Parts: sequence; C-alpha cells; structure tokens
Amino acid sequence: MRKNKTKDMYRMLFRSYPDVVSVEDVSKMLDLSTKKVYQMVKTKQIAKLPCGRIIKITKASVINFVLQSAQESDNSPV
Repeated sequence: MRKNKTKDMYRMLFRSYPDVVSVEDVSKMLDLSTKKVYQMVKTKQIAKLPCGRIIKITKASVINFVLQSAQESDNSPV
C-alpha cells in the first residue's frame, strides 16, 4: 500500500473513536465479541497498552490490524 494512502486510512478509519480505546470499543469497531477481542490481545494480534489490569488499546493498533488483515486477504491464493 502506498504511504500516502496509508496516512489517509489512519485519518479516515474510526474517526469518532478516541486515540485510546477499550476492549468494548474495539468490539464495536470490528463487529466482534469482546471474548474474541480478549483472545486477539492475548495472542498479540492487537497490541495493548500497559495499564495494570485494565486493557487499553490504541486506535492505531486497531487500524494496523485492519490494514494488515486486508493486505493478507489480498495476497492469499483463492
């Protein structure tokens, strides 16, 4: 993906969400269950911020996950 296009994606995706989100927010953003989001954090598919027992995730981490998933699906043989 071109660098400028990537910057545009960061500006456009999930505009209504703050820069740091909760598991519940990620669940809504990706239309997944909170259980699945917890699994993704545990397996390090999505990076978390160290905040003690509370899991916080940067919006950039969610966008990275979305872009990486899209790129992998474009490269997969069908």
